[in-house]
Amino acid sequence: MASNYRSASNESGHADMPGLMKAPMASTAAIDHNARLAKANGKVTKTDGLAIFIVSGEADAGVVQAVYGDLRDGNKDANIEVRESEAPHICINAATDDDALALLRSARELADAYISGEPSKAKAIFVEPPPERTTTDFRVEVHVIDSMKCACAKLEYLPGAQDTASHPAAIDSTPNRYEHKLSQSLLETLRTAANLHTSLTLRVQFGHYLLQTYKKGEFTLEQFETMVKRPRATGSLETRLGKEPFARSLSIEAAMRAIQAAGSPCVPSDNQIPTSADVTPAYAFECWHEGDRYEVDLDVITVKNGLVDGPLKFNMSQAKMIPKDAQVPRFNAISIGIGRKLDWKVVAMPGNEAVNASATVKRYLETEGKADMRDSPNDFRCFPAVHLPGNSALAKKLKPVALKSTYRFLWKQTGYVLQFTIYRRWQTIQHLKDGAQMETDFDITVYADNWDKDSRAKTGETVGKLWGADLQNLLRDEAGDGLGRVQGLVKTILEIRDFFEGSNTD
Repeated sequence: MASNYRSASNESGHADMPGLMKAPMASTAAIDHNARLAKANGKVTKTDGLAIFIVSGEADAGVVQAVYGDLRDGNKDANIEVRESEAPHICINAATDDDALALLRSARELADAYISGEPSKAKAIFVEPPPERTTTDFRVEVHVIDSMKCACAKLEYLPGAQDTASHPAAIDSTPNRYEHKLSQSLLETLRTAANLHTSLTLRVQFGHYLLQTYKKGEFTLEQFETMVKRPRATGSLETRLGKEPFARSLSIEAAMRAIQAAGSPCVPSDNQIPTSADVTPAYAFECWHEGDRYEVDLDVITVKNGLVDGPLKFNMSQAKMIPKDAQVPRFNAISIGIGRKLDWKVVAMPGNEAVNASATVKRYLETEGKADMRDSPNDFRCFPAVHLPGNSALAKKLKPVALKSTYRFLWKQTGYVLQFTIYRRWQTIQHLKDGAQMETDFDITVYADNWDKDSRAKTGETVGKLWGADLQNLLRDEAGDGLGRVQGLVKTILEIRDFFEGSNTD
């Protein structure tokens, strides 16, 4: 059995499967019937669900092995095996019948992608047209940034361009087409990614899209989009904001001024806090070693009734490690905004893969580490001083290091959380101790209250999750309005982007 759905995952490295492997596809109804028939024949018990996946026709075991690799990688709670017998097939033994059926549908989507030889959709790129322009009165310049050895998109108006007021159809239709196309692709990618991985953390991040390899020159909108989507044109979203040469496009001061202004759409998540200007940050210290990230929280030490006696002092607690492989996204959907100050992406990371740090690291960060703060936490320019022994072997290994000040707000009293984090960075712990000059930057992240929560209705189920109000029940979209929910998410992202772009007057 295989699928006529299209997959958004192709992570096993089998993208070159020849087209002659096309196999007859069973319908979804037939898949469901056959799986439930297995239950009637005694292959499914009350505590688990059993499904058999076969690629019929001329295809060899390569497709089966590729599908098996993807299913096993993302669904470790289920027992998934490749069996030979008369024909290679995959046996799926999951916690429930519904889980088995969901994994079976994922296998069909993967098989179709491998058989058709379609490229991976783990990274999707979209180009947003400039605001209030026609499709013919501008060009997109690939602007080279020599100091960074990369390039970015720059809007160039054509001499003698016509007044956009005479082209209402072009103005109205181009952004709408972009939003609709992006929403459709994002919906498909979210469904496939969620089917494949039992635990994902979804985030929206803002930044600047930088091209590492590219073709120089000026392009029409369509030509530029074609160029950045080619395999030879590589790039990534730089999410560290406030750095040169983009510091003028959005600064920490301008962003915080907009967030804390009266009537700001960023509202406190705690109804006991009167205004956004009264929100104080959560502090954490992070450091790196060989790609693994270590993080420890800074908790304010209080006396009776939650009061603080004198300058703030902190316990350094809950040291954890985020392994290198847990920092690799399962997919990126990137939007490059022509004529905009900020680009953005939707990224799905592996779920909560943090583990307790080793006893040695925990002792160094939690027991030997100290932190205090003499200035007011209400001033975003102020931050705690962290004190760690410089004569320890770990002081030389844990680098670089950073202190994070994280502010969280609700966006317009919705379920969306806007997270604004200021980073103060040093190359080493010794530089921190010596008071060496630090680098300062910030990032903007958006998520929803329940994007991290598993929506499994029953203990033991292995697939399915709720990703915020706009994405609720996305996988089992019985009402048929999944696209509308994703479009709602996209509109919220664009609102937040426009809010921060309007905070600077440069």
